[in-house]
Amino acid sequence: MNDRRSALAFARELLAGCRHRWLPRVVQAGTDLVLPPACNFCGRSMDRPGRQPLICEPCRTDFVDRTLPACLRCAAPVHPFDQGPDCPRCRKRRYAFQAAVAMGIYRDRLREAVIRMKQRVHEPLTISMGYLLAETMSQTIGDHQPDLLVPVPTYWLKRLRRGVNGPELLAEALGSRLSIRTVKGLLYSRRSTKKQGTLLPVERLRNVRDAFGVRRRGRLQGASVMLIDDIMTTGATASEAARTLRKAGASRVTVLVVARGVGADHPA
Repeated sequence: MNDRRSALAFARELLAGCRHRWLPRVVQAGTDLVLPPACNFCGRSMDRPGRQPLICEPCRTDFVDRTLPACLRCAAPVHPFDQGPDCPRCRKRRYAFQAAVAMGIYRDRLREAVIRMKQRVHEPLTISMGYLLAETMSQTIGDHQPDLLVPVPTYWLKRLRRGVNGPELLAEALGSRLSIRTVKGLLYSRRSTKKQGTLLPVERLRNVRDAFGVRRRGRLQGASVMLIDDIMTTGATASEAARTLRKAGASRVTVLVVARGVGADHPA
C-alpha cells in the first residue's frame, strides 16, 4: 500500500509542472479516485484533493519555521536585536555567496524529512519540499529574482549508490512552480569528498576546496544564480560551490536550502 501511495504521489508531483495544463488535472482526477492523496511525510489524508505540495498543514507548520528572524547573509536564526546584514555567527567568515535563505532549522521533524530525502524511495517527499521551498523563496527573496537555479551536485559514484540527487529534484520543483530555468549538470563534482558532518569546521573547508567544476560557462556570464541544497551548516560546501560559479562568470549567488543546521552551540 505504501509503495502504491508513493508512486501515485510521485506522479502527481511530476505532472504538476507539466506544460500541458489539462493533463495534470485529468491524471489527478483519476489517481484521486484510485487512492485519495496523502501527506508525503506523515501519510495523513489530505482534506483538499489535488493540492500541491502534498504536505498536510500540521507538517507545514513543523517544517516552515518563522518563529525567529534569520540572518540575511547565512540564514541562521538570530535574536531580533541582531537583525542586520550579518550576524555574530557569520561575521568573521568569508562566504562566496551574497545571501542565504532556509525554510527552517535542522531539528525535530524537519531533520527527519531531510534524512529521508537522501533516499530514492522518498523522492515524492523531496519534490513536495521543493514546492514548499518555492513558497519560502517567493516570500523572502524580495527583488533578487535569480536568472538560474543550480543544484549542488553529488559525485557520480555517491549518486550511483544512492540512486538520487535530492538537490536536483528540489530545483526542478522550484523551477516548475516559479518559472525559473533550472540548469542541471552546469555545476559538477570533480571528486569524492568526505561526509561534511563528520569533520571539524576547518576540515570542512579543506575537504571541499576545488571540489566543483563548471560546464558551459557561457550560461553564467553576468547571471544571478540561486544555489539549491537540502542543508547548510557551516556553509563550506555552499561557499565553495558559489566561488566556482562566480569564478565562471556569475554576478551573484544566493543559497536556498530546506534546513539550516546550527549545531549544538546554538540555543535553537
